[in-house]
Amino acid sequence: MKTIKTNTITITKKQVTELLMPENLLPFNRKISKDHSTTLRDSYIEFGLLRLPVLAKLIYDDSRLAIADSQHLLTGILPLLKAKDSMEVITVDCKTKKEVIDLISKLNTTSKSWMLDDYLNAWLNFGMQYEHYPSYELLKNRMADSTMSLSKILDIFVADRDLFKRGVIKFNDMELSQNVYHLAKHFRVKYNTPAHALSGIIQFGHSKKWKSSEDVDTFISRIDNYKEIKSFPKDRDDIKHLLIEIDSLTDCEFNKQMLGKHDCVEKELNKF
Repeated sequence: MKTIKTNTITITKKQVTELLMPENLLPFNRKISKDHSTTLRDSYIEFGLLRLPVLAKLIYDDSRLAIADSQHLLTGILPLLKAKDSMEVITVDCKTKKEVIDLISKLNTTSKSWMLDDYLNAWLNFGMQYEHYPSYELLKNRMADSTMSLSKILDIFVADRDLFKRGVIKFNDMELSQNVYHLAKHFRVKYNTPAHALSGIIQFGHSKKWKSSEDVDTFISRIDNYKEIKSFPKDRDDIKHLLIEIDSLTDCEFNKQMLGKHDCVEKELNKF
C-alpha cells in the first residue's frame, strides 16, 4: 500500500487569502459555489472547525501550496477571520498533477462527491500535452454535438468508468460505438428523447452489429416513417422492445403493419 506523506502546519489569514486568489486555485477542482460556502460558514459559526482543510504541496511546481479540499469552507470563513488568527491545515505531498487529481477526487468522495463532469473537466485541464487528452476531448465534443449527458456518452463509448475517473480511456469497439452514437444522437436531437428512454436505445444499439453507417441511416429512415403516425414510448424497456420489433420486420412487413401500405404485398402476389 502506498504511503501518503502528510504534515500539519499553521497558516494565517493572509495565507488563506492568497490561497483563495483565482490564480492560485487548482484548475482540477470544482468551481466555488457561493451557496455551499455560506452553508459551511454557518456550520463553522455553530460548531467550529469540524475537520482540517487539506492543502496539496505541489512538488512539481516549486512545492507551492494549493487547496485540495475545503476551498468552500475557507471561502465562507475568510471574512470571519481576524488578521492575527491562524488555523491548522494538513498538507499532502503531490509529485505530479495526476496525484493531485487523485487526492482531490478521493477527498471529495467522502464529502461532496465528484460528478462525472468533474472528472472530465479535471483531466481536460491537463491540456493537450496529456497523452489521453484527445480521448477526453472526444467525449466532451460528443456531449456538445448530441446534448446527451456525459453518463450516456460513457455508456456508448467507454468500457471502464473507473479507468475514466483515473485518467485513462478504454474505448468499446469504436465502429460499433459510432453507430450507436449516431442512432442515439438522432433520437436526442430530433425527438428530444429523455435520458431514461435513451438508455433503452443505447442498449438496443449495442446489441446490433451494423456493417456500416449506411445500415444505421436505413434504420433511422424507418424510425422517422414510424414517427410520422405514432409516438415513441418513454420507458427504457418499452422503446428497446419497439426498436427490436421494428428492426425484425422486412421492408414489406413494415410498410404493411406500420404505414398501412399494401403495394408491396400486391406486387409479391402478382409474381405468382
